[in-house]
Amino acid sequence: MDDEARGHVEYLDEWDSGLPPEPPRTADRRLLVPFVLLVVGAIVVALMLGGAGRGWFGPTAPKLPVATGPATTPVTPYQPVDVATESAYTPPPPFDDVEAQPLIVTLMETLPPTADGILSFKVSVCVNATIGSAAGGRVPIMRSFWTLMSKSTNELLAPLPTGGPQPVFPDTYYYLKGQCAAGYVSFQTTKGFIPQFLEYADNRFSWSWRVV
Repeated sequence: MDDEARGHVEYLDEWDSGLPPEPPRTADRRLLVPFVLLVVGAIVVALMLGGAGRGWFGPTAPKLPVATGPATTPVTPYQPVDVATESAYTPPPPFDDVEAQPLIVTLMETLPPTADGILSFKVSVCVNATIGSAAGGRVPIMRSFWTLMSKSTNELLAPLPTGGPQPVFPDTYYYLKGQCAAGYVSFQTTKGFIPQFLEYADNRFSWSWRVV
């Protein structure tokens, strides 16, 4: 078989299609630049809008609630209160009561009767110096606790409120332990009155002296 009878091989570069070659596909840079600028501008606008809503990229102070009701009086700041110590506390005085121990009652002088029939006695009444009132308070000492008696005529005289020698025994007063009341108690007698006993009697004890 000769060479002509064999198949003829043609190479591609030997073909002649008669068409002009296709230009290479390259991007048009003139169209790419505006596109990039458009994208960048959109990003910038988005960041600006988002930043303004969040305080423009920086920390913002929290919004405090605004009072809408009526104005209120400002609260006074706390002031510490001085608390009295136990040593500075003064307890109230105890109740007045009768004497815990018998009083010390003394007849110091007996005066002769006056022309108008007044009999006077100088006396003193003292509260015990160790223990005063049974309740711890003061002991009442009164002029009205004194009486002049006559058993023969069954008469009982009360002291005169005024008159007689001075100083007059106190009317009514309250005494602490160790304190005394002293003075004159005077009695207006009548014709035929025979004094026999001078007596001091309080709400607990009594003392008497025979008058001669």
